[in-house]
Amino acid sequence: MLSVAVTVVAHAARLTPVHVLSKRICYLHGGSKRCKVKGCEKRAKSKDLCFRHGGGTRCKVKDCEKWIASKGLCYPHGGSKPFKADGCEMRAKSNGLYGGHGGGTRCTFDACVRLVTSKGLYCGHGGGARCKVKGCEKRAKSNALCCGHGSGTRCKFDGCKRQVASKGLCCSHGGGARCKFDACVRQVASTGLCYLHGGSKRCKVKGCEKRAKSNGLYGGHGGGTRCTFDACVRLVTSKGRVHGSLLPARR
Repeated sequence: MLSVAVTVVAHAARLTPVHVLSKRICYLHGGSKRCKVKGCEKRAKSKDLCFRHGGGTRCKVKDCEKWIASKGLCYPHGGSKPFKADGCEMRAKSNGLYGGHGGGTRCTFDACVRLVTSKGLYCGHGGGARCKVKGCEKRAKSNALCCGHGSGTRCKFDGCKRQVASKGLCCSHGGGARCKFDACVRQVASTGLCYLHGGSKRCKVKGCEKRAKSNGLYGGHGGGTRCTFDACVRLVTSKGRVHGSLLPARR
C-alpha cells in the first residue's frame, strides 16, 4: 500500500507544471522562466525570450521596435494612460500623472522626493542593483553592469561608444528628444525644453539662473557632491574626487 501511495505522489509531481511550483517565489528569486539566451538572467516574456532579446509584443506602428504599453502601441505612439497635467507629454506613472507631476512612488529616505527604483529607495539611496565590477557603486543597467562598464546599447554611428538615447543613436548623433524652442537642437531636460530654455529646475538662490544640481542649488551655491579629498570643496568628477585630487601631490 505504501509503495502505491508513493507511486501516485510521484506521478502527480511529474504532471505538475513548473509554473505552479514557482508561484510561492518572486521572479527575482527564481520564480519564473528565464530568457533562453545564454548568460541572460532576465524574465522570459514570450517565445522563451526577454524583451531585449525579442520577447513580448512590439508596437504596431511601422518600423517601431518599442514594446506595447496598451492598445497595440508603445507610449510615445499613444499606448499609455492619458495625462492630467495640461500640455504634458510624458507617460503617466500613477494617478494619471508622470513622476515630475506627482505620479509614481517616492523614495522613503528622509526628505527625498525622487522616484523609487527598488526596495522603497531611489538609486542614489540604495535602490536598484549595483554594477558587478569590483569597487563600482553605479547602478547596473543590464548584464549586471553600469553603462561605463559595458551595459546598455551603444550608438550605431561608426566608431561611437556612447549609450543609445533613441533610434539607435546617442544624443550627440541625433538620438533623444530635442528642445521645442525655435531652432534649438539641444537635448530636452524636461517639459520639452533644454535647460537653457527653461527645461530644468533653477538654483533657488535669489537672482541665480544656473541649473540646480541638488537641494535646489547649483554647484557654486552648495549643490552637487563634494570631493572626498582632504579639505577639497570642488564638485566630484568621479569616484568621489575631482580630477586634480587624483594626481600626486606636488613636492
